Amino acid sequence: MSSIEMVKSALESIEGGVIRLQEKTNNDIESIKQDQRSLADRLLGIEQKGTAWPENQPETKGSSFGAKVWSAMKANGDLLSKTDKLCLEIKAAGDVTTTSSARTVQSGGVGFPSGLPIGIQFAIPSRVIGATSAYEYSRYTGLEGAAALQATEGAAKAAVRPTFSLINQAALTIAGYSKISKQALTDSAELQRAIDVTLRRSINTALDSILNSGAWGGMLTLATSYTSLVYTGLADAASEAVATMQEAGFNPDTVVMRPADWLAITTVKSTTGEYLSGSYLSPLPEALRGLKVVLSPTVTSGKIMVADSSQIELLVVDDLAVEIGTDGDDFTKNVRTILGEMRVIPTFRAVGAARLITPKA
Repeated sequence: MSSIEMVKSALESIEGGVIRLQEKTNNDIESIKQDQRSLADRLLGIEQKGTAWPENQPETKGSSFGAKVWSAMKANGDLLSKTDKLCLEIKAAGDVTTTSSARTVQSGGVGFPSGLPIGIQFAIPSRVIGATSAYEYSRYTGLEGAAALQATEGAAKAAVRPTFSLINQAALTIAGYSKISKQALTDSAELQRAIDVTLRRSINTALDSILNSGAWGGMLTLATSYTSLVYTGLADAASEAVATMQEAGFNPDTVVMRPADWLAITTVKSTTGEYLSGSYLSPLPEALRGLKVVLSPTVTSGKIMVADSSQIELLVVDDLAVEIGTDGDDFTKNVRTILGEMRVIPTFRAVGAARLITPKA
């Protein structure tokens, strides 16, 4: 092949490569244009649809309880429309809520307490045990006898043994319901929030009250009452209880008190006016001398509970289940009832694992 033919062949090869590159570029550009048109259509749809969530609302991790209920209702909408009754189980008041307070439009939102629920249940470890009507366990009540130095070789040893009482604890049911119109039932965002308040918060509030003073015994009754012999302040009296419980063989790790009593502790000042808990503008502490602080509105005012959480447990028999149906004249009013219900078994495994402390007068 002559030099001219070689040059001509190389030029043809280059030309073919340029043409193929141009075709690929054109295809890529067309694909990008299609993606842009698709994104533009989606954005237009979002703008036209609007959102029922106020823009200034803080983001939260994961779905709220109300969002999970709405999602399950949406997935079973055909069943609800046919039978007018729906039962849901979600793992994790009598006034009617209508579309005047919950509807899918550009909305300013619904006002309600949005803070996390508080209660003694957050001081107690929990685990799911499944369907159980009652739970039987042995509660440690103390020791009989005590170890001692052997008098002489071959002499009798000192006897010591733990004592227990057999506890048969029935499951406790906590429930509440809320009424909404059928129109509001088909909306989403505001309905989710209404469910979060009327069911989740109300049931948590009831659970706190039951755990502290319910028919099962109640932490306020089972906790050993103790009045400080030395200290007039709650923090110092709690530290005294820690030392006393440690001598009895417990490992206290949690304190439970009313929000107002915790406020009084965190706002104590020195004689020169400085806050003992830290800087005036610093966040409130979440621990009291190394112990986890849990707030409960049903703890006795002016007292503080010190607990060894390893000896206390909340067993979840049934997770919070939600049922939707009609009740009474709901059908003629076009109203539906949402019922939330859960079952738990509280256990208190050792006498002395909690102390309810009163400061010295």
